[in-house]
Amino acid sequence: MISIDLLELYYKRYIGTVQPSDYVEWATNSLHMDVREINKLASMNRKAKLNIFEMEKMFEDAMKNIQWEVPLKEQCLDYHMKKLHSQLLLPVENAMLIVKEIYDCTIEHDLFEEQMKWQEISDAIDDFQYGDNYYGYTLEKINEMIIAHARKIWHMKLSKITFKEFIGQRITAIDSEVHFIIQLEKGAIIIECPWRVRDTGGIILGETDIQSNQREWKTIEELLVGRIIEDVQLFEQCPLLIIQCGNIFIDVFHDSSYFDGWTLTDHEDFYIFSMHGGNIA
Repeated sequence: MISIDLLELYYKRYIGTVQPSDYVEWATNSLHMDVREINKLASMNRKAKLNIFEMEKMFEDAMKNIQWEVPLKEQCLDYHMKKLHSQLLLPVENAMLIVKEIYDCTIEHDLFEEQMKWQEISDAIDDFQYGDNYYGYTLEKINEMIIAHARKIWHMKLSKITFKEFIGQRITAIDSEVHFIIQLEKGAIIIECPWRVRDTGGIILGETDIQSNQREWKTIEELLVGRIIEDVQLFEQCPLLIIQCGNIFIDVFHDSSYFDGWTLTDHEDFYIFSMHGGNIA
């Protein structure tokens, strides 16, 4: 299990900026677990001076007790970048500073792909602040550019999951008894949330169409059975799963903060599903 507070704490540990108070804050936010080691760590905020080595030992004891997995550095970096990025979706006074922090983070940790996403806007900021401002940027214009850019790449962020286990697989059957299940040669796609099937011309059929006319399941079978999966894309921030079979696309939308949405499995080692809230596990 990995919580947001834990990702933030470990990010600071990985880059060497963690403070004793960070451990206390994490413990205070975790008091709902009612664990003795966590309660003890949270109580340390009453002391005037906190020893970093003592805090680290208490934190490690707490982690050992609750048996939580230690997040990877990549997970913490991804969370930190996402946290900074989310601040730019609305107007903020320090937008340029946030962009600089994001850009510097990509360079420091060799995140080349992420660096390229922010290169153009970073160059514009540098030209405005330190260059000859050839394009006549104003502070208002720069902030507008930042928001537009941040919103665009936020919604277009693709998951790093390759779904290679499903590429080339043939759809063998459609099961609609309980959920919409797409049976594959090795595995299945189980859909428990809204969906639609479209081609390059537009939407062919969607979940609401099926609800009003169950006979349309036959059309779904005719459209999908026998087709081969050529591509699978997952847009993380939406979240939106797109499965391509030739000129046919299956779009799957997670729409619940309480219930799971969809599952992909090859019935062997690969098992991934959309959890409540749209998180991927």
